Amino acid sequence: MDDNTTISLNAKAILEKTFVPHGNGYDPDEVDAFLDQIIRDYRAFEAYYKEAKEYTVSLETSLRNAKEKINKLEVENASYSSRLAGVKDTDEVNSTNIELINRIRRLETELFKRGADPNLIK
Repeated sequence: MDDNTTISLNAKAILEKTFVPHGNGYDPDEVDAFLDQIIRDYRAFEAYYKEAKEYTVSLETSLRNAKEKINKLEVENASYSSRLAGVKDTDEVNSTNIELINRIRRLETELFKRGADPNLIK
């Protein structure tokens, strides 16, 4: 395979590589071929490293944005909590609730008489 993302060597293979003696040294073509293989592996490692680094930066940016959004939501939640602190959270029926419901009903009836649908009012 000759693409730049396939790794064909590992540390053990490099360490155990032996070259056939050739005259006063090694066969230059064999050494050159082996070094070409090492270079391809290093290019693949560099591509993996670059991709991993870019992905890490992307994840860190996303995490920072998410934390900022959480902080804004917490501030907003605190604001709403303080604004609604006086509102009673109860399902009890009382005379005030009944009066409000009757008033809403009368207002809706009047709107219907005038040709407006209160369900469409936002």
